[in-house]
Amino acid sequence: MNIIIDKNTILSPVSKVVSITEKRSLMPILSNILLEFRKEGASIFSTDLEVSAVAYMDCKVEQEKKVVVHGRKFLEVLRELENGEILISIDENLMTIKQKKTEIAMSLQDPDEFPEVKEVKGKEEFIIKGKTLLDMIERVGFAISTDETRYILTGMYMAGTEGDLVVVGTDGFRMALCQRKIKGMKSFKGITIPKRSTVEVERIIEEEDDVKISIEEKYIQFSTEKLKIITRTIEGNFPDYENVLPTSNSKIVKIEKESFHRGLKRASSIIGRSEPIRVMFSGKNMEIEAESDIGRAKEIIEIEYGGEQTSMSFNVRFIIDVVTHISSEKIVMMAPPAYGAVLFVGDQEEDYKNIVMPIRI
Repeated sequence: MNIIIDKNTILSPVSKVVSITEKRSLMPILSNILLEFRKEGASIFSTDLEVSAVAYMDCKVEQEKKVVVHGRKFLEVLRELENGEILISIDENLMTIKQKKTEIAMSLQDPDEFPEVKEVKGKEEFIIKGKTLLDMIERVGFAISTDETRYILTGMYMAGTEGDLVVVGTDGFRMALCQRKIKGMKSFKGITIPKRSTVEVERIIEEEDDVKISIEEKYIQFSTEKLKIITRTIEGNFPDYENVLPTSNSKIVKIEKESFHRGLKRASSIIGRSEPIRVMFSGKNMEIEAESDIGRAKEIIEIEYGGEQTSMSFNVRFIIDVVTHISSEKIVMMAPPAYGAVLFVGDQEEDYKNIVMPIRI
């Protein structure tokens, strides 16, 4: 079987799906991708049994064929070829790629050994703009836990209400929540999507895509015109994020975002990335202080505040993450009368909220 195809026609879909293949696995077949050539077009499959991807390619053939080839090596071969047409010849156990004076032969595996990639026909389905989906993932992804002992927190929670989509990330010490209006959105039971899967969505989905999200009991599928990403969801009960959001924090500080960000960066230059930083505010000033074995730092920035003097300490990385992801020019910081979660919002962003627990020192 011979196929003549433009290099970039096959390179693009292969590059989309190949990162899902397993580098080190007890199942060597998972290092491969499945290419399925059909009369009406071609599909490329990859999976690690938890996350799967299917990319579609405009390649019509007279004879239908399935081949399984090492994913990363096939991608490397394609990248090294010149732009233009290539000839792919498929024999029983061998694929030969030819272009001008180049000829590379790759061994093939048995297609029957490649795991079936489950495609989801969801009970719940909706369409979201790629740009909106990617922005929502980026806004909460930094807060997702990496602690495998609290497995339910190692994913992004997604839930639908009438007209709104909500995503949440938390590690138990901080939480980020992003909410967006989605046309036609109906309520659906919340699910938790593994962090790794959201990373693949960010890598593969384009801003200009219309993304169809399909949800069933244990799976979620992200579909565009050119590809699909299918992933298992994390089973278990995600924390009740609505009850975590403070509603009576009475100490309200308004800070210019860039001044706050620069002050945090300068003061934290004397300490480690996740060490505590002290924040004290009263009247029109906020003092940011840091101390380590190396030395001390203090930064004073102007604020809008009318309450009593207040002091608290935070993991500096948590606060910098929050400030970085708020897009408004001013940040509103709402602290409780006593020890408790501090709420951060942009003064022009009602649909994006962050909470951070202070550190007891």
